[in-house]
Amino acid sequence: MKTIEVTPDEMNRYVVRFRDQRPRALIAEEKTGVPIEVARSLAADRNYTYMAPVLPNNSVITANAALRGGDAGDAISLSLAICDPGLGPQLHAHAKTIESFFCISGRFGITWGDRGEHSTVLEPLDFISVPKGVVRTFKNVSDEKDAKLLIIIQGQREDFGDVYFVPQVAEMIEHRFGAEMLARVKATGRRFTAGVDE
Repeated sequence: MKTIEVTPDEMNRYVVRFRDQRPRALIAEEKTGVPIEVARSLAADRNYTYMAPVLPNNSVITANAALRGGDAGDAISLSLAICDPGLGPQLHAHAKTIESFFCISGRFGITWGDRGEHSTVLEPLDFISVPKGVVRTFKNVSDEKDAKLLIIIQGQREDFGDVYFVPQVAEMIEHRFGAEMLARVKATGRRFTAGVDE
């Protein structure tokens, strides 16, 4: 699977920092003149839209999103990753689906690049949406036991299961657990060709 290289500056376009977010009611007041008290009476006290698609009939929710997206297909999965300090998955890429991360607690290092050469850190309530085809992983970089990260995957139904690990992960499995175990893992459908032209 050929992967996509993204520089840290380019990846910053996909990161939403909570500290930079403004409640939708405040944005609406500035844009429409509807007082914040009125807007708050219609919705949550403080409501933030991290990501939403552009729609022909944009509502206050979609019009004021910090990041454009959420229109990557007709299916979505939500998962909660709970990691102890220093733990997380191996480097992998999603060929056709978009994977986004929302830090709930702790701090998570999001690493990307075929060799994991780039990274950023998500603080609680920060969000990042990683483009398809980019090698990525995450790791709890805090001292917090059971740090929590919400994982959102979206795409077309037939494209789920599009995960490719980097070849070094196969080497690690073979080194730690033996060739027979690597063969068993491959038999489950796991692929180790991220960053390799097939």
